[in-house]
Amino acid sequence: PVGLRVLTNAHLVADTTFVQVRKHGNSERFEASVEALAHECDVAMLNVADRKFWADSDPLIFADELPQLQDSISVIGYPTGGDNLSVTSGVVSRIEMQQYTHAATSLLAVQIDAAINSGNSGGPAVKDGWVYGIAFQNLAGADGIGFVIPTPVIHHFLDSVKSKAGYQRFCDLEVKCQVLQGLYAFVAP
Repeated sequence: PVGLRVLTNAHLVADTTFVQVRKHGNSERFEASVEALAHECDVAMLNVADRKFWADSDPLIFADELPQLQDSISVIGYPTGGDNLSVTSGVVSRIEMQQYTHAATSLLAVQIDAAINSGNSGGPAVKDGWVYGIAFQNLAGADGIGFVIPTPVIHHFLDSVKSKAGYQRFCDLEVKCQVLQGLYAFVAP
């Protein structure tokens, strides 16, 4: 299992001192270590050293492209209130820059109309057997609006973690914009 890792959200493991994971259908818990963490894109990589964890597991493969608008997507996770795997389905309704709540950064995100509730975080968003992202947040105060970290962001994280330099942040100009409403501009004669 060299190279096999678990990807999840940084907000799930950021302040932990001890992490355990388990596979669907198996009550045994396995110790995991946080190998890489990127707050800005809310992605973390976990290593599970015990080979028993990886037995009879097929790795999930990330798609190289973004999903298209109106594509059907299924989000897999363990939302609060249940001990069994949950699958919610929806369609891609928007792909744009979005505020990532965990680190207050703005990065590309996929908006879907599938419920992403507490506990779905860190689960894969799947279409036709390919992973198109990682579920990470919902829109507070709105029903059925969830967000997925798309594969270009995940690939940046993975490529960066593999490099000798270690994780490299996304570029940022530190320019802030604010929409002004109700103001009038006057031009002097």
